[in-house]
Amino acid sequence: MKIKNLALGLALLGSFTYAHTFKLADTIKSMPKSQEFNKMCHSYEKYVNYITPDELKKWMDEDKDFTIVDVRSVDEMKGGEIDWADYDEYPLGMVPIYAAMGAFKPNTVYVFLCASGHRAVIAGGQLVKWFGIPKKNVYVLRGGINGWLNTGYSVVNKVTEFGGFKGLKAVEKPKEPIILDQF
Repeated sequence: MKIKNLALGLALLGSFTYAHTFKLADTIKSMPKSQEFNKMCHSYEKYVNYITPDELKKWMDEDKDFTIVDVRSVDEMKGGEIDWADYDEYPLGMVPIYAAMGAFKPNTVYVFLCASGHRAVIAGGQLVKWFGIPKKNVYVLRGGINGWLNTGYSVVNKVTEFGGFKGLKAVEKPKEPIILDQF
């Protein structure tokens, strides 16, 4: 019995150690399903418009009326968010649920973002395809939060370790290109 428990413990320790030697993005890219995910992203591209980080910053400077919709996970949001008053956080799987409950209005302009833009395309595309939000009102931030940071714009940290609001804390501009671990 002790040998079985020892073997199981070593196997779990080994798999834990092995799993933490790779970034999630590397793991996902090597999975066969990543091709399916990329196909899904491309199938939704026709339903959305793109906006560059510079164009979004210009909209912000002009105080244009729009809502940023962040579809990253709560853990990813801990890394920082774009400082904009009308900022909603709906992880990707929750977007259709909130849309069905009426959270998205047809006359509102939405800018979707995630880490790199993949999940944002799916979320924005779902609004247009499934819920009738006009394409002219749905944008995806090209390059996601990575593109925003790599362009030199800053983010704020609004989320505590446990997901609660703790106020704004400025995060300095990156000194080198940033790539987050997820899509």
